[in-house]
Amino acid sequence: MLTNEIKSIAAQIEPQLIAFRRDLHMHPELSMQETRTAARIAEELRKLPGIEVTEGVAGGTGVVGLLRGGAGEGKTVLLRADIDALPIEEESGVEFRSCNENVMHACGHDGHATWLLGSAMILSQLREHLKGSVKFVFQPGEEGGGGGRKMVQESKVLENPTVDAVFAAHAWPEIDAGQVHIAARSAFGFAGGFTIKITGKGGHGSWPHQCIDPIAVANQVYNGLQQIVSRRLNETAARVLSVCTIHSGPQDKSNVIPDCCTMTGTIRSDRRDVMEEMKKQIELVTKGIAEANGATAEVTTRSGEAVINSPEAIPFCVEAASKVLGAENVKIDNMPHLGGEDFSEYITRVPGAYIFAGIATDETRGKFGLHSNQFILEESMLAKVASVFSQFAVDFLEKQGF
Repeated sequence: MLTNEIKSIAAQIEPQLIAFRRDLHMHPELSMQETRTAARIAEELRKLPGIEVTEGVAGGTGVVGLLRGGAGEGKTVLLRADIDALPIEEESGVEFRSCNENVMHACGHDGHATWLLGSAMILSQLREHLKGSVKFVFQPGEEGGGGGRKMVQESKVLENPTVDAVFAAHAWPEIDAGQVHIAARSAFGFAGGFTIKITGKGGHGSWPHQCIDPIAVANQVYNGLQQIVSRRLNETAARVLSVCTIHSGPQDKSNVIPDCCTMTGTIRSDRRDVMEEMKKQIELVTKGIAEANGATAEVTTRSGEAVINSPEAIPFCVEAASKVLGAENVKIDNMPHLGGEDFSEYITRVPGAYIFAGIATDETRGKFGLHSNQFILEESMLAKVASVFSQFAVDFLEKQGF
């Protein structure tokens, strides 16, 4: 239903979407600091007929648009985009590169915000055909700012009206432009981390026998942690344990054995039980090695929820996206992805799906990944994903369910 109308409007607004995305790209803002970004989004939403705009959401820089359909009361669909940038100096070479030093849209959130705005543009023109409502959620602080939690738990975005389905999308440099992939299960895994503080006994570097060297202990701990993944966990589960920082001692002294050494890292899996086992083993291995060396260890672990697509939403998304893009450009992805995403705050409470939108071209394929200072987003996907989002909303409200 309404597919031809969706595609026609998308083609008309494509130049506007490209211009808007480039404006956001030139003025990136870090998590929970997206003041200009939020103002620009709200400004554009207010131009659209039938959309109620709420600013200052989720800690101050979130924006929500609500479109009430003209075909009567019905269910509510939520479409979400993240809007924050990263502390990276851009080296992409595009003419509209970031104007803000050491801040860049290196994860495509400028594109995410733009295609969600595009969906609002499309659906506002089709509102008389919609039975129910659509919420357009522009979320700040996905990159570690707790924006999802603030949007859902503090600002209650899943209420008033109650949301019945949630959808989101991410630009993906490993998928060809023009395609979307839908995860068969986990779009993003359980993501967590750990902090380890090893305390020994410091002293002069020439008298190590009088010390308990925390760096030497940390070296053993590092090797022990690697064996958790290779020797202690179910080999059928997707899992990652990476030590990402080790800090110890004053940087300007090379003859001091320090008292302490701190290690931090990340843990990921597509299974909750594996995450819990990793946390247990990290503490067991670390404290055991420290004790064997006469040192002590403090271990803190944490983990969040996964983004697991609802079984009923997967065929729904395939069918809807195929109407817009063609069945040959819509694929089910069986590979587990172990990145982290706070869309989990939404999808653990309401059924829905997270999709991946391809941005790889012949010029960019294999040259960068997410969070790269050379990240380039293929702009032809802006109108395409806006159309896919719109079809999700239209089909869900027509069926009043999946």
